[in-house]
This record gives sequence, C-alpha cells and structure tokens, in this order.
Amino acid sequence: MEQNTADCSEPSSKKRRKDDSDTLNQTECEIDHINRLPYEIFCKIFQHLYLEDQLPCALVCKRWCAILRSEPFQERMCFNFSHCFGLPIASHHLQYMASAFHCVFDDCGSDPVPANQAKVLEMVRKATAANDEPGPSTRPTPAGAAGLLTPEQLLFSGELPLKSLHIKASFDRMRRFLGDRLKNMQNLQHLTLTVLAEVAGDELPEKAPCWVIEHGTLPSLTWQLFANTNGYELKLPALERYTVDVANDFDLHYLMECSKQLVELTVWFYFERAMEQTLTRPFPRLRKLLMKRFDKGPLSPEPNTRGDDLAADRFAQSAPLLEDLTIDSCTVAYRIFRAVCLHNAGTLTRLTLMDVIFPRTLFVLILELKNLEFLRLEECILEEGSRLRHVDLPKLQQLELINSGTCFRLDGGFAHVRRLQYSMDSQLSRLCRHLTMLEELEIVLRTRAPVAEAIREHFRSLTLLPCLRTLTINGMKTNTRPWDHCQPMPNVEQLILRRCYLLRGNFALLPKLFPGLKVLTLEGTMIAYRRLPDGVQPVAFLQRRLKGYLSRCSVTLRHCDAEPVSTVLKMEDEVRWRMQLFEQGHMKQIPYGQTEGKKEKKRRKKIWNESMLTMVRSACLECSIVSTARSSTRSGTFGIVLLLLLLLFGGCTTARFEQAVQLAVRFLGRYAQRR
Repeated sequence: MEQNTADCSEPSSKKRRKDDSDTLNQTECEIDHINRLPYEIFCKIFQHLYLEDQLPCALVCKRWCAILRSEPFQERMCFNFSHCFGLPIASHHLQYMASAFHCVFDDCGSDPVPANQAKVLEMVRKATAANDEPGPSTRPTPAGAAGLLTPEQLLFSGELPLKSLHIKASFDRMRRFLGDRLKNMQNLQHLTLTVLAEVAGDELPEKAPCWVIEHGTLPSLTWQLFANTNGYELKLPALERYTVDVANDFDLHYLMECSKQLVELTVWFYFERAMEQTLTRPFPRLRKLLMKRFDKGPLSPEPNTRGDDLAADRFAQSAPLLEDLTIDSCTVAYRIFRAVCLHNAGTLTRLTLMDVIFPRTLFVLILELKNLEFLRLEECILEEGSRLRHVDLPKLQQLELINSGTCFRLDGGFAHVRRLQYSMDSQLSRLCRHLTMLEELEIVLRTRAPVAEAIREHFRSLTLLPCLRTLTINGMKTNTRPWDHCQPMPNVEQLILRRCYLLRGNFALLPKLFPGLKVLTLEGTMIAYRRLPDGVQPVAFLQRRLKGYLSRCSVTLRHCDAEPVSTVLKMEDEVRWRMQLFEQGHMKQIPYGQTEGKKEKKRRKKIWNESMLTMVRSACLECSIVSTARSSTRSGTFGIVLLLLLLLFGGCTTARFEQAVQLAVRFLGRYAQRR
C-alpha cells in the first residue's frame, strides 16, 4: 500500500519545477510595471490632466508625488484664471495658484459689453464694506469677504512662486489695481500686459496719473495693445527682452531710453517718425531684432534719402552683436536692409524677410551675408529681372521659401542645404537634382497658383534625393494628392502630413511608396471615408486601420478628424464651407449693449462651440500669412475675424466698423508673431 502511494506521488524534480513556476508567476504579478516608465513619459501623461485631477494623483505613491511636485514639471503648467480685480477669490482657487509657476489672469471687469461691466461693478460693490474708502487695491481685506483675498492682494503678495504673469485688462484698471506692487514679485521672470479697451469707471487719459512700472530684476516685458496706453514710466534696470507696439510717444520714449540694455527686441511701429527716431539710438547689446511697420497700402515706399542711409548705417554699426533679424514690411526693409547686409555680415546668422517687394539692386546685397545659417522668405517678390542664380551662402543649412519662388533659382548654389521648406512650383525637379545633401523637406501645396500640373510633372523627382529622411506634405487636397505620381522612396523614414485631406483609400499606397517608413504623423489632417461599421469612433477606427497597413511604423494622429467624402469635398472649398458654418450655426445679431436670456444662451452654447470656434480655429491655422490687413484679406482670414467682431459689436456703423478693423488687424498680427 505504501509502495503504491509512493509510486503515485509526483517526482521531486517536477514539484521543484512547479514551485519555481508559482514563485515566478507571483513575482511577475508583484512587479509594478507602471513605475518602470521613464520620467518623460510620466510628464507627458500628467500634462493631459487638469490641475484638480493631478492633486489625487500626487497621493498615489512617493514617485508620482515627486514628479508632480518637481520644478521642471510644474514650470510647464500654466494656470488660466478669469476673475475680477477687487472681488474676493474662492478658496479652491487659492491652492491652485499657490503651486503655479505661470499664470494668465483675465480681468472680468474689462468686459467690452456695458451691461456685463455694470454687473461686475455691482458684484464688487456688494462684496466690499460700505464704510471703506474707494479703491480696493489699497484697502485691507474687508470683513464682508469672509477673510478671502482679492486677486491683486494674492498675485502681488510676494508669496506665490510665479515666474511669468500675463494680465489682460484695460490700462486704467491695471494702473489702479497693480500700482507699485509689481516689485513684490521677486521671482518674476516675464511679464505680459494685454491692454484692452476702456471700460466704465476708467479715468480719462488726460486726468489719470502716471503709472510707474518698477521691478529690480525683471528681465522680460511684453506689451500687447488692443487699445492705446496712457501715461506710464518704466523703471526696469534688468530689462533685456522687450516686446512693444509703438503707438504713442510714451511707447517711443521708453523704447529709446532702454535701448542700451536690450538683448532681444520686438517692435511694431504705428506712426511715421517712430522708426526714424528709433534708428538714431544705439543698441550695443542687441542680438535678436524683429521690426515691423504697419504700411498703409501695398505700394512700395519712397527710396532712401542720403540722410536715411546715414541713419541706417549708424544703427547697424551701433548693433555689432546682431545675430537674428526679422524684417516685416517694405518700409523697414528699404530703411535698414542695405545697412545690415554691409555692416553686420560678420555676425548675422539668421534672417527672416516677410511681405517685402524687393528691387533687384537691393536684394542682391543678401549675397554679402556669408555666415548666414538660416534664411526664411515669406511672401517676398523680386521686382524686376530673373531669379538670383548660383547663390554663394556657404554656411546656409536651413532655407524656407513660402510663396517666394521669384527670388532664388534652386540650383547648385544651395547644394549644402539640409532642411528646406518650399511652396510647390515648377522648380521641384531642379532642386531634387542639385540639393543632394537635403535631409528634411517640407512641400507646401497650399499656394495661390494651381499646383496640380506641377505635381504631375515633377513629384516623381523626389526619388533623386539620396539623403532624404523626413518628408512633410502640407496642404494636400483630394484632387492634388501626389500618390499617383510618386515613385517608391525607400530612404524616407519619417512622413508628416500636415493640414491635409487624406482619403481612406490611400492607406494601402503608403507602405508601397515608403517601404522603410518608421514614423507617420498626421497633424490637423482630415480623413475622408465612404462608410464605416456602426458604433465605432471614426478617428480611432481609421487609426487602427492605418496601423494595420503599417505594422512596423509608429502612427500618431494630432488634432485630426474624420468625415464622409461628401463632406470633405465641401470643406475643400474653404470660403463656401465657412459660409455654410455660419448658416448652420444660426447666427443671431444682438443689439449692442443688450444680452440674451439664460435659456437662449444655454441653447446656443453648444452650437457656438461646435461651429464658431471650429471655424475660427481652422481659419487661423489655414492662414499662411496674417501679418498685415492686405495679405490677410487675400487669405480670407481677415474678413472672418472682422465679421466676428462686427457681430460682437451688434451692427455695422462707421465707428464700429473702424474699431473692428483695428482690432482685427492687431489680432491677426499677434497670431503671425506667435507663428
């Protein structure tokens, strides 16, 4: 009996093997695979969470808490805060602001609608004690506010770790509520002041006192003007980076006062003598300069006089360290381009020219810039003669030609260029033959001239680029798709489709044309399909289908969408599609100063989010150049923004139309600067 029992028992070696297997399975279950992710992946995941969702994540474990509380991660977070100066802050906002390094404060008291202004002022009046003196910025916290702080008391208390602050308010409200408190923010590194239109309760400019902006260590200041500034004085001894719209004598005076300490300057001139007087000042530390003049019309400015040339020469000689120069508008180019090419050729490494009509005698001076490494021409035209040939810029590594094909002939002179952004034209075959060192190429198909014929004739030449690794196609439409005219490109490892219209039927062509593809990125691309299975999410389903064709490739979709083919064909006609969105959104004009009922607002809120915001975002993204009203009108975006502003103002009277035009021009100019 005992012998039978021993024979039926399991061998010791098998028992040992089974015990080891159980131990191994238990060990695998106990491994925390999530915490094996690197720090950078955690940062990307946590960035997609709102601040209130990050707080419980910090309680999960010590590592998550350390990541969420680390300074590099928190420096990427920005707290957008909309409130009113003088009105107490809710308690749950205090904990968010206490850990924010960057803050954007939008003053509700600067609302442009008079009815909303009255409501906000009434709320402030009820929240403050009746026996207090006027002006909440100089008064201690009122007892009626339950001990809560106001925005100005919290922001400028000196207890917050803020490194950058962006305030949007009218100039007089900034002056009254900020006052001299700015110097309390010792950690502040960048300050942006967005000046909005005057509101009820603001003092008249001629009666308002001068605002002294004082800070001992602030290195960066930006003015964003949607209305003129009044009297102010700058006391910023550490200022190095300055962005300003010179719209009056105050702006001009303090630009000239701090010229000797500036390292980076972005200046927009709104009146004639501002640029002339600025060129008389020395800029001995200046390394980066962006200069723009709002021209009144498309005509070329008058040629320089002898005095203009001498002033430009003195300016260029007074900036011996200038490395990065951006010129926007013909007026600025005519004044300083000659002097910069002659006197700063040894130091200038980056040059950007936008919206300039060049005489050939002036543009040929660009050949003097032998140390140039980056060159961008956007909406530039060579006035007479043929393109410049055999250009000798030996250190040029990156070239961007956006709607500027009349300036250069892409021949052997650019053989050493490695990165090229280029608007499609008939030069594609030539550049493929001569730019043999090219590694990154972006072809912009969204141009003013038709490109379908050029695609059919020249797109197959891309196979002549032996070093090409990254190919970007920008603005492809369903009727201009290049797949039918391509040859296989095995060297391309990364393909980027930016703001394109992609047919689902083209998925099968990608692995044949790009057999060595490792990364596929779709940015702002619309995918067109005929039909999909019921109950699936279009974008997620199409991404899985795309991944099925490219199994060895990383596929990423950013801000993409999917629509039926019939809808996509309508969307390609941009003007008609935007007008259709207006009609579908049931746009309603409200008389200026009046408001809708709450039910009507709630009903229309969803329509606004789905149609209006989508239309404005797409209009801004599809605008290739929005630096001036003239060029923006050609792209259609200026008209869209102007129409929205007129709807906001409630009608099209002469005064409202002029105000809407000014706001639209400045809005589009700001968007161009960010791009």
